[in-house]
Amino acid sequence: MAEVAFIDDRERMLFAEAQLGEDVITWLNTPVGQYVRGCALQEIEKLRDELEECNPNSIFGRRKIRRLQVDAKAARLVLQWLNEAIQNGENAYQNLKEYRDE
Repeated sequence: MAEVAFIDDRERMLFAEAQLGEDVITWLNTPVGQYVRGCALQEIEKLRDELEECNPNSIFGRRKIRRLQVDAKAARLVLQWLNEAIQNGENAYQNLKEYRDE
């Protein structure tokens, strides 16, 4: 990144955001990235199965449902953050391509 000559801070920011998106894609294709993504997906599926077995008519069932929802949200957030980084990187790349043409 030090060799790249940016015309201003906006271009530098777009480049950094595009690079982050590429880094996330690269990381997701590593064994660790695949493991983390797989764990999050398996956790969501496991929690969904547990949720189906809960009795919403009992106090204990309602408590368990709330706990399962919180746990599922945490697993979904991991996937959401990775997806957002990739999407933001793609948008930044498109903006970067158009930036010098303006």
